[in-house]
Amino acid sequence: MLAATTASITHDDPYQAGRDLAAELNDALGASPDVVLLFAAPTYDPHRLLAGLHRRLAPRVQLVGCTSFAEIGHEGAISGSVTALGVRTRDLDAQALYATRASGDSFAVGQALGEQARERSAAMLLLFVDGVRLEGASVLRGAQSVLGPEFPIVGGLAADDASFERPREFCGRDVFEGAAVGLALAGRLRHATVARGGWEPIGATRRCTRVERDRVVLELDGQPALNLYREYLGAQGRDLKTAGIEFPLGIVGLPDRPYCEDDRVQVVRAVCGVDEARGGLRCNRDIPEGAEIRMLRATKDDLIRSASEAAADLGRALPGGRIALVFDCFSRKMVLGARYKEEVAAAYSRLSPDLTRVGFYTYGELAPVAGQTEHHDATFTAVVIEG
Repeated sequence: MLAATTASITHDDPYQAGRDLAAELNDALGASPDVVLLFAAPTYDPHRLLAGLHRRLAPRVQLVGCTSFAEIGHEGAISGSVTALGVRTRDLDAQALYATRASGDSFAVGQALGEQARERSAAMLLLFVDGVRLEGASVLRGAQSVLGPEFPIVGGLAADDASFERPREFCGRDVFEGAAVGLALAGRLRHATVARGGWEPIGATRRCTRVERDRVVLELDGQPALNLYREYLGAQGRDLKTAGIEFPLGIVGLPDRPYCEDDRVQVVRAVCGVDEARGGLRCNRDIPEGAEIRMLRATKDDLIRSASEAAADLGRALPGGRIALVFDCFSRKMVLGARYKEEVAAAYSRLSPDLTRVGFYTYGELAPVAGQTEHHDATFTAVVIEG
């Protein structure tokens, strides 16, 4: 059995914020937690924050986390806070892990973390990656090369208020840049995961016939990708600075692994820029050559509804869960604007009130699809854990 609680603090002094956060976790649990997941706004000095937090935590605590675009606490979505989950457990073993760029490239960083998780006989890996200095999809593939494609990995990419300059990662008392940190969970563990975008596919399925470095889609069905994208957007295609977030691409099939026959979107990719000279679309994450895609759109109500449906699926899959971890995308928050809190509130309304909840807004989400963890954009993801 495990006991869990969540606390959120806002304070001008990061050291005091850390002390107050630890005090709330300790009071609610009756003792210092064994495990802490920490998500913090990038405005807090992370070194002073951790110093204050560890001042009141037991030396043995296993702590991991990262900076965020916004935080998700037990009551809902918030901004500018320090938010943490504290857990006390006897039957579930948890070990904080990290790997830095000194381990090699992004794939090697993932391999190093995967090796550590395997050495600890992990049943699940919570993974938080610097998505600015590392390539999140490559880190994931590196971990999967060790743990296997069906090993459950969930988490997200560290964020920094959409400045894309300096996200930070936390492990124990250390603050990292350009690292991947994780929590290896071992022991008796049941879980259920969900990844839901809520985006509606529009138009024909098209094949990526020319892609450069898995990021720049130059041709769709042999035609300039940018021309087709602008044609699809119509008048909204005049300003592509925000259109790529509001109108992403959906992968419905891969060359070596078609997802399904009905063109259901499983993985979303935001368009982060264009190559005017060559007529290409620049994506934040990988789209391999030969992939089949659909253009996507959604209203704010669609996004909120999809989060609610995802949470309902989780409740049915594991009604006896104890902890819910939510990893939502910064791009959804930007699209929703002032309504971003409604999305998490809608999801929470479909979860058991007994679940302890925590999470953050990420630069990319990690969650299984059809039994294999994928790297997502613009997607609401969550995991419920019973230990």
